[in-house]
Amino acid sequence: MWQVTGILGVALVLTVGAFKMYVDKAEAEQEVMASQLRQAADNQLVLETSITSLNTQIIESEKRQQQVLDRMNQLQKENAQSQVEVESIRKKFAKHNLDVLSLRKPKLIEKIINKGTKEVLSDLENITSLNP
Repeated sequence: MWQVTGILGVALVLTVGAFKMYVDKAEAEQEVMASQLRQAADNQLVLETSITSLNTQIIESEKRQQQVLDRMNQLQKENAQSQVEVESIRKKFAKHNLDVLSLRKPKLIEKIINKGTKEVLSDLENITSLNP
């Protein structure tokens, strides 16, 4: 009888030891999984922050691009108006013989040309300035 009890006692000790090892192993795996879960949550937060930042940059870039396109369209319209004015001025100059007039009244022609040059330069500065 003592032998059976001894064998059962040893079996019980071995079973308790095996169960203890199993529980320790399960707790270690649980800690590893919890650590991995925390790392995944941290990574998700970093990714969400990065995505938000990138989305903000994209929106700002699109706004800047739209401003540039609007400004280009405005400059194209102003250029078309200027071309019409240039054509009008060319037609006026084609009607007049400035050689004869400049010989007869050089001061008058000089004054007119200087005034027109100042206006053209002023218009050119306004058109090409960065402030609309």
